[in-house]
Amino acid sequence: MNKKRCISAGMVGSIAVMIAMIAALSGCTEQNTSGYESNVEPTLPATESLQTILSKAETIESMYYEIDASIDMSEFGTQTAMIEIWYKKPYIKEQITGVAHGITTTMTLIHRPDGTYIYDTTQGMYVLTTQDSSFATSLQYLDSKTIKDLLKNQTETAFETEIIDGKKATVFNYTLPFEGENLMTIKLWIWNDKGVPLQAYIDMTMERFSMSMDLRFSHYSFADIPDSMFSVS
Repeated sequence: MNKKRCISAGMVGSIAVMIAMIAALSGCTEQNTSGYESNVEPTLPATESLQTILSKAETIESMYYEIDASIDMSEFGTQTAMIEIWYKKPYIKEQITGVAHGITTTMTLIHRPDGTYIYDTTQGMYVLTTQDSSFATSLQYLDSKTIKDLLKNQTETAFETEIIDGKKATVFNYTLPFEGENLMTIKLWIWNDKGVPLQAYIDMTMERFSMSMDLRFSHYSFADIPDSMFSVS
């Protein structure tokens, strides 16, 4: 059985920012989204420890991927978004295209050591912002180091595997209590070959609303990304 671990206030804040960004994005650039096909086969026995699989992600220096997100909130209905992430130490670029109430909008941010920049469509340029939380920063709670910390508090060491979109993934479940008696449950499918997520399902219920998020990761590329991708000039 999984042991419970308290969620930090920072995580709640990041998730709240992420929801707000998808619900009220700035800009008006519409994008075509790529469909994610999942082919789930019967569970297979894991051949590597989850710790070993997760360690593979820590060696990645450059990476691009996409996330198809479906977010269902009891008070606001269902919203969808397609997120593109470019990662190269120490930079992260994210482009979020969200659909809410039939309106498609886009937001682009670049995280650099000197701060976070957001693309201002009215000025046609990147501007420094005080906003330090976003969809990309919220993903730190699904990364290999965070999961490794959670594994230290678990007694279960045998995990099932599934085939998702032709890739073998190890399935990891955990529960995080936060804000009193409220709980957040997370189910992750970690790609065995690379140690990165292929899918995540997050469900939480708070006093005033409930929310579930279905995140599907695809189109991974580990080719070197040129530094110009993270330029703000």
